[in-house]
Amino acid sequence: MADTLLMRLTPGGEGIRDWMLLEAEGQAKTPVQTGAPAAAVAAGARRIVVLVPSEDVSILEARVPGGRQRAARAIPFALEEQLASDVDELHFAVGKVLDDDRYPVAVVERRRMDEWGAVLLEHGVSAHQWVPEILALPPGEAWQVLVDGERVLVRSGEYAGFASDRETLPALLSLLAASEQLPPAAHVYAQAPLELAGIESVVDTVPRQPLEVLALGWAQGPVIDLLQGPYSRRAEWGRWLRPWRASAALLLAVVVVGLLSTGVNYYRLSQQQVRLASAIEGLYKQTFPNARRIVNPRAQMEQQLKQLQRRSGGSDISFLGMFAETAGVARSTQGISIQGVSYREGRLDLDLQAESLQVLDAFKQSLVNGGRVNAEIQSATTGNDQKVNSRIRIEVKA
Repeated sequence: MADTLLMRLTPGGEGIRDWMLLEAEGQAKTPVQTGAPAAAVAAGARRIVVLVPSEDVSILEARVPGGRQRAARAIPFALEEQLASDVDELHFAVGKVLDDDRYPVAVVERRRMDEWGAVLLEHGVSAHQWVPEILALPPGEAWQVLVDGERVLVRSGEYAGFASDRETLPALLSLLAASEQLPPAAHVYAQAPLELAGIESVVDTVPRQPLEVLALGWAQGPVIDLLQGPYSRRAEWGRWLRPWRASAALLLAVVVVGLLSTGVNYYRLSQQQVRLASAIEGLYKQTFPNARRIVNPRAQMEQQLKQLQRRSGGSDISFLGMFAETAGVARSTQGISIQGVSYREGRLDLDLQAESLQVLDAFKQSLVNGGRVNAEIQSATTGNDQKVNSRIRIEVKA
């Protein structure tokens, strides 16, 4: 088996953290080296594998019948309800199909993929495979836990796991224990003791550096390669070769055709808009025959529907209502600072900073106790300043 160059990006993804050369079965051919490999090392490797920070990757599962090509197109929309960001801003990498047409899916922001690509390009590295760190941990029946300084990586299943820091881990384990999601045992790779409350831990006695452990797990698989679709090697080569193949005449032809197509599409859309406006006005007259003055039928119909909803006892809480209620709770809760807000399809996502996990939990309970909304903590990470950065999703109670 040809030499494989395995490297890791730093947790923030700003640079290359360490690397090593591997032989067959993931056995080390060289010691682990910090920093980026020399250009000669990268050029001499037959295969280059990059492990990316798991903090930026979500491992999910989607059930889509009908074959892999159809699944690749349908998966973003099948997972849309589980994601806070718009699917157009995300990259979806699909693993091998499992039983019952289930597909493991790695989801990462396109922005982050582009940043990682820029880091590798800066070092002259063209990788064959990008793999999330947690999927490079050795697989097993029990949890596989790797302690890497203040970071903790957990592979909780064949295509499942998470990343945390040591300080936040106990609170995260408590939440999992409350929902009965803790395993009976865990295999721990650590140089120092790690307390896993409620889990019987078996500590690996062979002294290994984190990248050596990940090398063994990567060789055993299974993994999900992030280099798919627009980030595949074929697409990468196409981006490099296309400018050289293109001639000035072809470029001009493309521009002309594009302008003609834009003009045709604009005319069609204009006609559709006229027909749609006419249909809306006709529907409004049919629904409300006593209406005399029609200025904006769509807005008027929405107003009528809201009035009917209130008369029938339905909830009329909107974005402004949800945000006003949330802001009121935030003002009354000491130690909470809202960093960002997004609203989509009836869900309000808050990015906030709390003085502690206790303050965060008190804020969540205050929202729920108001009686109008449900609140769910999506993530919670303790920063260097000991403050907790979190995302909370808020929805109207059914």
